[in-house]
Amino acid sequence: MTDAPSAPALRRTLLVGGVLLIVSAVLTFAQSSLLFAQTSMLFSPVSGVLFWAAVLAFSAAVLVFAFGIGRDGSVVRRRPLAVTAAVIVAAWPLIDRILSWIMPYESAPDFYRAWAYLTWAVTLAASIVFVVQIARAGVLRGRERWMPLWGLALVVTPQVLTQLLYVAVSPAPSTDDGEWIALVWGLGQLLSFAVPVALGILAIIIANRPASVGEPVQVYPPAA
Repeated sequence: MTDAPSAPALRRTLLVGGVLLIVSAVLTFAQSSLLFAQTSMLFSPVSGVLFWAAVLAFSAAVLVFAFGIGRDGSVVRRRPLAVTAAVIVAAWPLIDRILSWIMPYESAPDFYRAWAYLTWAVTLAASIVFVVQIARAGVLRGRERWMPLWGLALVVTPQVLTQLLYVAVSPAPSTDDGEWIALVWGLGQLLSFAVPVALGILAIIIANRPASVGEPVQVYPPAA
């Protein structure tokens, strides 16, 4: 049997983390809608505030789930590998921003093209490690512990397909090719909003279900 985490602490973690996930998705949607409605607002203060509020809310959610609210509230039992992965996911946007201040994009466009691929690879790898560790930690039970992994797969798959389609149709995509790319990209945008909202709602539901948290989780069969 695993050690039972503190039920009140875990409920607080799931509640706060779930709310932060929903807030991050709503703010991201609001910023995207603003840019779509008025492209001249691309560099407006409002757009910047919405973007960073969404990033900070998502990063805070990841850290809340990793460290927990209270000593025993972590969904990964504060295992070093999981916590390290969570910190990378949460901190990378800040690292990216600091780098852009030190070295503006206009001064090194080739570097930033490579940096974009590095960013995607590092954050994806760290995200995979984190969601797998959530499942392996055994704090969440049954199918619920795999939901973050499935959610990550739903978000990432359209992104990968979009890149593959770009490569496949380059350098002269047809109108039909462009429509397929736009369709897959649009699906990715929809899932990027829907998945955090769904996971946030699920976390809140689990937090408010008395029998779902704070109980021992059997990992090995009982001895005969």
